[in-house]
Amino acid sequence: MEVEICASTLRDVAVAMEVGADRVELCSVWTAGGLTPSAVLVQSAVAMGMPVRALVRPREGHFVWSNSERTWSVEEAKLMLDCGAEAVVVGALNEAGTLDEAYLEAMCRAVGPERVVWHRAIDVSHEPEADVDKLLDIGVTSVLSSGGCARAMEGLPRLAQWAEQGLQVVAGGGVRPEDVGAMAAAQLSAVHASCRATLREGHSPLFDLATHPVDVDKAVALMDAAEPFLS
Repeated sequence: MEVEICASTLRDVAVAMEVGADRVELCSVWTAGGLTPSAVLVQSAVAMGMPVRALVRPREGHFVWSNSERTWSVEEAKLMLDCGAEAVVVGALNEAGTLDEAYLEAMCRAVGPERVVWHRAIDVSHEPEADVDKLLDIGVTSVLSSGGCARAMEGLPRLAQWAEQGLQVVAGGGVRPEDVGAMAAAQLSAVHASCRATLREGHSPLFDLATHPVDVDKAVALMDAAEPFLS
């Protein structure tokens, strides 16, 4: 099993490195569920020596992308890999609420299915099992998911089933240290957690001054729980 920490700043990356995480998933605007990080952030994290997976998501909200958003996402995915990311974390749904096959095919043509991780758009798909079949058919073997539940632990039976089908499953969604043992026993590939704290320094009537950094103590607790199962 591997440990992936969701990072949004170079400080977050430094904390993930300090505690011994296997990699980070880089995103911006964590409070909106994550958007695509800047090229400089990806390059800098890679230069620090941390393996990076980069989220590619053009905006907050639903996962039905417009034509321009699809095109942007493909180009952004290529840029993320050019900046040193080992993989891109992507996902899209069609108007019917299932996997957007045209988007998936375009992404795989652009960067290769082996460098695609399908993200939690699958958790709100109307047909997640059919989506898994489509991913495997095109050669995508990695998925970040909560199994369609609010917490990945609640979706563990589905995640375990997908692992049996041949997917490298990264469990993400409310993962807690006490969940790690059961996830390792289910043969999941990795756990994904944000390990965030909310800090407020000062007050302004004009701006929200809260920040949400990766918390060292939470990250250490996650790593301690995962240590017996680390690959």
